[in-house]
Amino acid sequence: MIGWFAKRLGSRLNSKVIKLEEELLEREDAIKFTSDSPERMLFNSKDPSTMRPPVRFRLLPKMIRIMNPMISNMNQSLRSLDENPTDPKRRVDGEFIAKLEAYVYEIGIDDIAYTTLSRDLIFKDRAVVFDGGVIVLSMEMDYDKMEKAPSPDTQKMILGTYNNLGILTNKITTYLREQGYGAQAGHPLGGLVVYPPLGQMSGMGWHGLNGILIGPKFGPRHRLAAIYTSIENLPIIEENEHAWVEDYCYTCNRCVTACPGNAIYDKPIIHENKSRTYIDTKKCMSEFLDNYGCSICIKVCEFNRSDYYEIRTRFMNIKE
Repeated sequence: MIGWFAKRLGSRLNSKVIKLEEELLEREDAIKFTSDSPERMLFNSKDPSTMRPPVRFRLLPKMIRIMNPMISNMNQSLRSLDENPTDPKRRVDGEFIAKLEAYVYEIGIDDIAYTTLSRDLIFKDRAVVFDGGVIVLSMEMDYDKMEKAPSPDTQKMILGTYNNLGILTNKITTYLREQGYGAQAGHPLGGLVVYPPLGQMSGMGWHGLNGILIGPKFGPRHRLAAIYTSIENLPIIEENEHAWVEDYCYTCNRCVTACPGNAIYDKPIIHENKSRTYIDTKKCMSEFLDNYGCSICIKVCEFNRSDYYEIRTRFMNIKE
């Protein structure tokens, strides 16, 4: 019975979401990946081991209530592209941004920031349809449930966060279209683009050694989504005040030591195009799929356990 659930769920994902993603590449307006783009860690059709649902098979019957609407929302983010205006607006003003942010926080998003899209961040064999400004969204994950990681409770909370953030990302995308702007929702699970670098570029935080965006609101204990838009003048922050996090991570290494799959590098691999690889994706994916979504690197992170600004003050005093 469990195998049947897994096969059915995997089949739905493969036949719908993956097919819709691949169809984006054929669109005339497709903004495509580059030769420097990374492979996607989850739902990579070239690697069958990544095509499993991110749930232990024996838990699928309990998780199906989350997974079914999540897959539906992943489909919606792709199927709804034809609902965009034919000649979308490209400029915003301060009044609209204030209105947008009020709406975003009202419906349950915990943080919002803005950046531009680098094609190098689009996953290999994937594409998006807008190359204007990118809206980056963040949603907090529950601290107490994260303390139980790895566990079924933690995994259910993580998937619930993915699901809720995906629903709200689609809602905000619809809102933007209703205001006359072109928008494409980037679902938090899988996604078409690497999210942590987008978050870093937006000024929301800085990449930790665990490959996760670390910011002042929730440390690494959050999930990211993105909306690709036609807007050319989003209020983008030019300087990122969180760069010190990288130096701190090198003095800490808690996530490196605690990772059960030994998937986190002591120092990131820096490629010729200046992009960075923080984790061995195959080792990480194995733990993620087989160990309740793992998340130990989030649980043990000092930024999950202590106030961001207190850590910064202590660290800066030591450096001086």
